[in-house]
Amino acid sequence: MSSINDVLAMSQALTDGTGLAGMVTVLRRVASGPAAFVDLRGSLLASAPTRAQWPLQELRAWQPGVEQLGTPPCVVQPVMLQGDLVALLAVRSDTGHHPMFQVAAELASLELARLQALLIGRRELAGQVLEDIFASRIRGAEALERLHSIGISLSDEHRYLVIVGRSSVPTARIQTRPSNLHSLLFGSGDPYVRATIEDDVVLVVPDSDSVEAMAKILLQHLREKDPAASVGIGHAVSDPLTLTMSYHQAQDAASRGGLRRARPFNLGNLLLGRANTLPIRELATHALEPLTAHDRETGGDLLHSLTVYLECDSSVSEASTRLYVHRNTLRYRLNLITKLTGWSPDTFNGRMHFWVAIRSLAGGIDSLVKNEQRGAKDEQRTDL
Repeated sequence: MSSINDVLAMSQALTDGTGLAGMVTVLRRVASGPAAFVDLRGSLLASAPTRAQWPLQELRAWQPGVEQLGTPPCVVQPVMLQGDLVALLAVRSDTGHHPMFQVAAELASLELARLQALLIGRRELAGQVLEDIFASRIRGAEALERLHSIGISLSDEHRYLVIVGRSSVPTARIQTRPSNLHSLLFGSGDPYVRATIEDDVVLVVPDSDSVEAMAKILLQHLREKDPAASVGIGHAVSDPLTLTMSYHQAQDAASRGGLRRARPFNLGNLLLGRANTLPIRELATHALEPLTAHDRETGGDLLHSLTVYLECDSSVSEASTRLYVHRNTLRYRLNLITKLTGWSPDTFNGRMHFWVAIRSLAGGIDSLVKNEQRGAKDEQRTDL
């Protein structure tokens, strides 16, 4: 009967608002010794008594399968959330492991899941507002009011910027893992506006000296799941229109890999970023098909040569140096590109046409080139 009462007491702690602090108070009585919840960074989330000493460095280095550590020893029970380890329950008990410790860890997991669900709800609301702003569905005073409702008060004195985190891991998977348990447990939520837009993690933060540190933390968080994740930082702005610019700048910066700050605002990048109603990638692939088909059939290098030529601002000298070919060879390739596509890379309209096609494929252009080269080699091997 005592065990049932202990479970009820821990459940009551969650429903009456005392949370993990109330649970460790119950566990201290059950174990006749100190109890605590510790996050993965080695920070105390709750402890009874509050001044109890814990081997925080050893807890931070805890590995699955280790049931006891420290001197004097404490029993360790993992706290999981959606399959991820998010915290540890540590208890000093003279009798060793107790079934109640696992029950406590499960109850703590349920509490964190409940709080995380509330946090995700706030993020989804912020995402809806930001999407409306970035798509220009709301403007002017209404935009300012909606931004204020999610905690963003833009003005000349209060400038904000956008940080975009990009990962191949589904954002739903990333969102299930809290980045800061202290914020989650004590009701303060995210320390900045956070949302998911088009599979990107989007932060809107006040302009300050700590922006770079925030971006690095986000990148570290994303790279725990995807080593190739990237983060881009937009410019600081003071109104909804330029906040949209900051968002697209951050998107462009994130597309360049690693941690990048925004380049000067470019209308071409904005047009590509806003072309959601057009199958732009499919159209770009179709526009480049004559070149990819030629490269596939002959083992040529037209698409890569064109990409380098545009990256070098149409300088034959610089592009030929980067490609390790003679200028006349590059000239021949450019003429062949004109013949195959009907667009000349030497004219403004031609450059714009190819620039839009290549930029819309962004990082996919390298894999496109490699796939065509691989296809050509496979065909040659088949012919042999």
